[in-house]
Amino acid sequence: MASDVQSASQASTWRTVFGAPETRSPLATAVLGVLALAMVAIHVFQLFTYTLPSGQFRNFHLAFSIAIGFLALAETVRPSRRVASALIWIAVALTVAVAAYIHLEYRALTEVRSFLPNQNDMIVGVALLALALILSGFQWGWTIPVLALVGLAYGLWGYLLPGEIFFHGGIAPQRLLAYTSIPYFQGLLGGLTSLSAGTIFMFMMFGGALKATGAIDFIVKVGFSVGRHSRAGPALVAVTSSGLMGTVSGSTVANVASTGALTIPLMKRYGFKGSFAGAVEAVASTGGQLMPPVMGLAAFLIVGMTGIPYSEIMLAAIAPALIYYAYLMLAVHLRASNLGLDAADLTAEDDGQSLLSATLRQGHLIIAIALLVWLLVTGMPAGHAAMIAIMVLLGLDAAITIATGGLRPAAFLEAGRRVVNGLIEGARSGAAVATVIAVIGVLIEVLTVTGFAQKLSFFMLDLSDGSLFMLSIVVALSCLVFGLGLPTSAAYFIVALFGAPALVELGVPLLAAHMFVFYFANLSAITPPVAVAALVGANIAKASFWPTAFNAVRLGLPGFLLPFLFLFEPQILGIKGTLLDQLVAIAQALIATAALNCAIEGRVFTRLGWPERAILFVAALGLIYWLTLVELVSLAIVIAIAARSYFLSRAEVAGSRAA
Repeated sequence: MASDVQSASQASTWRTVFGAPETRSPLATAVLGVLALAMVAIHVFQLFTYTLPSGQFRNFHLAFSIAIGFLALAETVRPSRRVASALIWIAVALTVAVAAYIHLEYRALTEVRSFLPNQNDMIVGVALLALALILSGFQWGWTIPVLALVGLAYGLWGYLLPGEIFFHGGIAPQRLLAYTSIPYFQGLLGGLTSLSAGTIFMFMMFGGALKATGAIDFIVKVGFSVGRHSRAGPALVAVTSSGLMGTVSGSTVANVASTGALTIPLMKRYGFKGSFAGAVEAVASTGGQLMPPVMGLAAFLIVGMTGIPYSEIMLAAIAPALIYYAYLMLAVHLRASNLGLDAADLTAEDDGQSLLSATLRQGHLIIAIALLVWLLVTGMPAGHAAMIAIMVLLGLDAAITIATGGLRPAAFLEAGRRVVNGLIEGARSGAAVATVIAVIGVLIEVLTVTGFAQKLSFFMLDLSDGSLFMLSIVVALSCLVFGLGLPTSAAYFIVALFGAPALVELGVPLLAAHMFVFYFANLSAITPPVAVAALVGANIAKASFWPTAFNAVRLGLPGFLLPFLFLFEPQILGIKGTLLDQLVAIAQALIATAALNCAIEGRVFTRLGWPERAILFVAALGLIYWLTLVELVSLAIVIAIAARSYFLSRAEVAGSRAA
């Protein structure tokens, strides 16, 4: 009994020091915290000095990530499961041994045995591959590791397959294993891991630091302030808070699970159906991956695939993201109007703290995000910008904590604890992402080396017969299919390998082609039959999956339509034309999506009849057609229907006052 109390006390101490939300292994939490801080130190050192060779830095990055990942698993294992705990610690020790071997043998691997690996190299390569596959399976599900294994099998035995697309000459086992890690430093230690180490890890660090310094509470406060006086109040809380949460979490499902636990029951209490409430949260959280400045993991992969600076990608994504959320806000307002909901008084649901006081206490979060955006826009490399933003964020948070604590020793200790927690939380997030990116790198390497991606791209071009519209449909469907059960990053990267080059071949600008794939990869999270974001939302709402998923598709409609504008009117991304051309394209898309929204919901200022809804629906689609005459006629129809509805609503108000 005494030992149990002592163990619980130790666990509580480690949770306090290292910021672990829950741990069953104080030792694992302590070691994880030390490794996380060491990982941060090495990344900061490398970022500003570039002392380590690229291959050695990637080796350290992946090794720290795998070790931290296994230690995070150890935190969840019950003390009674001694075999499982022992296996995890063996995996951690093996990871350290593998990393040490690659580091010490780096010069020989790259200069002497670069094409003739010895037996020890092969054993280490197999061990590293097994560790990464097993860990990513536990962290992200087994779909990606299985796909990587299928890819390796295809590399070995592709010469046995029929057909021009699937057949290739085969890769010898020794050479195939070399492509997975050493001595080629591809696959697990390739370009994707380099991108993860230099850029993605820093942005995950930034997100972790935001969470550790109170960003989630502040975001919810902003959501309540936006929704407090609106007819669709609680739904706007969900839209606002979930969109802003994308800046912090970088995960659609994490967004739904965290903010949805608050907003979905709130929407249901105010009169929205459970299936609609779950869908609102799912769509809002999905949009968090489309909203700059962080956008989500796949946005960084665009940098790795195209070489386009992240600042350009971020600027191009602003207008489509705003249109996406404008549509969603209008949709929940129209639904609230049709349901006859009164203006929602959310005071009882709030904590009573004003937005102004919350902003004064958490204003450093806004300063850090604004600084990050400014640094990115001015052209600073993304990794450096994120690191500087982290330093400013944690520094300001520490200063505020000390100032509010009255300059007492306890305040200094609390400030230090918050800084350490922020760094460890960020390292945890970055490590989890690094492992799955490395495994995706193995799959991508095999698809590239075998020529499968190039052959599939040519097949798509043949299938579309030179029609950009037909090709866009094929690529969009491919994204949605590959996105079923896969994380957005994996779905994007797989389709970007063969879909984006095919689009570029038909004259689509490079950024527009990858933004097209990026959007559809994200939207796979709300697309049936899997629709993982809608599934989580339905579970929280205690609603049926299919109605929730179909509502999510309806609420996320701009996400399915805007990518086609990227191809046919790339001005909306700021790629072609003048600033005026971009503003016109944005206004056109806003009007079109608003009209589409009103047609589906059956309301503008008053309810619409079915004939008006049908006409408005066609006119809305005509507004995003690529012929000027069709667009002008459609605009005239939309204006006429909106004007008629407005005057009818005025007449209804005047009649009710007269009565």
